[in-house]
Amino acid sequence: MSPRPERPPDADYYERDRVELFSQGDLFRDVPLAYPPPANEMLVDEESGGNRRFLSGPLEFGPAVLITPSCSLGAQRAGGYAHPVRTLVPVLPLSEFVERGLVKETALDDLRRFDHLINYLYLPPLDVDELEFSMPESVALLYMPVTLHHAFLEGQRVSQLAHRGAQQLQRKLVWFYSGWLEDDLDVFDPPMD
Repeated sequence: MSPRPERPPDADYYERDRVELFSQGDLFRDVPLAYPPPANEMLVDEESGGNRRFLSGPLEFGPAVLITPSCSLGAQRAGGYAHPVRTLVPVLPLSEFVERGLVKETALDDLRRFDHLINYLYLPPLDVDELEFSMPESVALLYMPVTLHHAFLEGQRVSQLAHRGAQQLQRKLVWFYSGWLEDDLDVFDPPMD
């Protein structure tokens, strides 16, 4: 049996402005982190011909990682984007998982070293001084995709995953969706952009 594959070193996870257009693995701040709950109330707008408007409760906002494949974002014949739909997964501080008992403290060293939990992507801490953004070590919830319009993300990108970090995201997404885990990142060569 082969040894458990280790994740890339923290220093190989992030970089700024790798590509101009949004791409898989981009990290955003202030993104709606959950599905909107069912409407709390309905209003009828008499001034606009009786149109109904459904109002939901508040949404929480925080960091999220883009998981839409880069090749699905770019327009094939012209520059820019093919469509405005983006799928992201919420990013929550690892400390919250420990506090809630979802990850045992005794498992933290293995999570940091191997990123071995199928439903999550481990993300090392990130500080971007010029954007006044800081994120403690965290996990991305691969099982909880949120689909948004591109306009929600404009001006919110704080970082992109570097090549090794993007490989780790791809490896975790393949594992999550198919059950197959590639042991060697040097062999695993998915398209990055």
